[in-house]
Amino acid sequence: MQDERLTGACYVHFVRSTVAHATIAGIVATAALEAPGVLAVYTASDLAEAGLSQLPPMMPNMNQAMKQPLLASDVVRFVGEPVAAVVTEEMYQGEDAIELVDIDYDILPAVATMHQSLSGERGLVFPAAGTNVVCTFGDPSASNPDLFAGCEVVVSAVIQNRRVAPAPMESRSGAAAWGEDGRLNAWIPNQGAQLTKGVLLGMLGLKPDEVRIITPDVGGAFGAKFGPDPEHGILCWIAKQLGRPVRWSETRMENLVGMPHGRAQEQKITIGGMQDGTVLAYRIEIIQDCGAYPKAGAFLPSLTILMTTGPYNIPRAESWSTSVATNTTPVGAYRGAGRPEAAAAIDRAIDLFADAAGIDPAQVRRKNLLPKFTEPHKTAFGAVYDSGDYVTALEKALDAADYDALLAEQARRRAAGETRQLGIGLSSYVEITGPGGEAGGQNENSTVEVHSDGTATILTGTSPHGQGHQTVWAMLATEEALRSGASVEEAAALAAEGTSPGYDFHADSDYREHLARVLTRRALEGLTG
Repeated sequence: MQDERLTGACYVHFVRSTVAHATIAGIVATAALEAPGVLAVYTASDLAEAGLSQLPPMMPNMNQAMKQPLLASDVVRFVGEPVAAVVTEEMYQGEDAIELVDIDYDILPAVATMHQSLSGERGLVFPAAGTNVVCTFGDPSASNPDLFAGCEVVVSAVIQNRRVAPAPMESRSGAAAWGEDGRLNAWIPNQGAQLTKGVLLGMLGLKPDEVRIITPDVGGAFGAKFGPDPEHGILCWIAKQLGRPVRWSETRMENLVGMPHGRAQEQKITIGGMQDGTVLAYRIEIIQDCGAYPKAGAFLPSLTILMTTGPYNIPRAESWSTSVATNTTPVGAYRGAGRPEAAAAIDRAIDLFADAAGIDPAQVRRKNLLPKFTEPHKTAFGAVYDSGDYVTALEKALDAADYDALLAEQARRRAAGETRQLGIGLSSYVEITGPGGEAGGQNENSTVEVHSDGTATILTGTSPHGQGHQTVWAMLATEEALRSGASVEEAAALAAEGTSPGYDFHADSDYREHLARVLTRRALEGLTG
């Protein structure tokens, strides 16, 4: 984040909760304020006086009483929650200064698991909400009691899709500076600048033309840098209060407890079918751990439900979910965001069914994968697959792995009682790419500006966070320039200009690249056609 607008920046550090659930009886920052290099210490009361807003749950169907304060005020709800912000002249001064902020906690029972949350045995994470349930998807009361009627083989199991910490190469960071024109410049590595900007406007009570989001190299995101965190809003506010730029970079320990986690689903699966390996029915019941505050994680089961049957042709299937709050790190999107959870569930179910039926799991997959199709196929859960030849893909994978040889080696080791055994895993999955309305609908834009010197600038709504968009857009520009008869020199100039960011970018994940590619090509065709 080397930028002249950040010259003379000071550094922000956060005092984080060391307990999972407690009321805050008092905060004493006297010693910290007297420490070398400390410029200021801020708490929730300072933010409240300034009128900064709490973060509401990200979707209207989530319990709106479960708001997240930018700094914990009366209650802390997870280990790692920011409680105070300390500002220092030099970065190294902050590590000592935050240890001098004295916080008095009155410990409350911690809701540590999803089942504790559902039962209410450990109390409520948000008493005002009256429940620990954040939201639900699907309707268990509409379940078909005869779903598994006629099945010769029925198997059930509970799967734990464990919570993970994304741990990107670069932990969260940010910087903020207010220009002479009164406009906020916020440097926030993220996966969606428009979303980031919109949430930041809500935090700070600003208008769209008063904020510019700058997305530097993200350094790894995996879904966990989807939009701004409370720390980013506090950075921007502190820069305004002090009248100078500020920076923040979290430590690895802060990242592990403070950055949104992923997965954290419990799935009860039931699968049934015939002794010959034909699957007739499948059900998945989901409990989603949202952590202390509802973020993207609360929504993820809807994507798990969307992809319930994956690439399989299962005549009868149903799914529903309940998302609950716990006194743990909030859960967000992570690498596939709900869809890998669906793939893990259905493939585990297929393996369990194959074992119960006494049939090779590859054969069960051959028998139950959707047959080849070239026209769109819509599943019972609303997912639209444009085309597929899943059986052929499976056969190619089996041939490449020499599956029969693996089976023979596995049998040999078992018969010999060898210490080192051989496990063989199979997975057949289908993934969302360039989704339509069934996955929330993706809006994208692309503009090509041609300049008087013959060069052009490509503006898209996507930002690169590992996908290499700059290279793709340059290649598209080159292709279209050459197709229109432009010289190689002109095409190179067009491509080089196309790699220069000049827009507030936006990208949720790499599947948006497909949309932007199409729109950019259309825009270029409009210019060269």
